[in-house]
Amino acid sequence: MTRTFCTIHFARIRCAFRCLAVTGLLAFGNAHATDIDCDPSVVPARPVPAHRMICESALFSMGYQRIFADQQRQLKTGSITESEVAAFRKKRDACDSAACLDAVFREWKAFAAQAATLHKP
Repeated sequence: MTRTFCTIHFARIRCAFRCLAVTGLLAFGNAHATDIDCDPSVVPARPVPAHRMICESALFSMGYQRIFADQQRQLKTGSITESEVAAFRKKRDACDSAACLDAVFREWKAFAAQAATLHKP
């Protein structure tokens, strides 16, 4: 009986540590600078459903951080323009469902890959 109790107790402790680790990684992951502020203490003047979905979903948050970093790189190299980034953000902000946001992200990735290959010296 003691052995079973210890096994269950240690399993719960391991689970708690895993949950804390995942929470910490998610909080750290959202700390990257993008045009979306995921700080829960900040109340946006105009709430945008797409921003909420990105902030609340680790998958969308990580995907958007990659897109944002790629956009910054491509802007520096000149393979995309500010107006193309603005058009992407307009499409992104018009989304009110996860399916829409996923489609906009996929569309951007295809566009960015094509722009990068066209701009290669």
